[in-house]
Amino acid sequence: MESILPGEVLSAIEAGRRKSRRARTRHLVVAGERQHRIMELTETGFVIEADGLPHLRGYVEIMLGEERIAQRLVVFAWARDGLVGYEFKHDASSRETPADYVMPERLGLLAAPKR
Repeated sequence: MESILPGEVLSAIEAGRRKSRRARTRHLVVAGERQHRIMELTETGFVIEADGLPHLRGYVEIMLGEERIAQRLVVFAWARDGLVGYEFKHDASSRETPADYVMPERLGLLAAPKR
């Protein structure tokens, strides 16, 4: 048996779910002057509410309350149901080479100019 709910009821249910998730998290993403509450944070990315804001781009800071826990390069991953997902491209706090960086085959030093 299939039950069909009116659109207003479905949107109210979804708004309640978002409010509940928002109340549970203390993580923020900070990009310049803008701050957004993180709805879901994983090792590979995070989800925030869309709110009609332009997409985040470049380096952002991940905060837990007032403490900065990471600085990451993010890229847009998806948008649906009023939420936007971003993936971490590069961890600025690590010394690891990004996965899409290709090391040159030959590395060497240039000789000093002769006098």
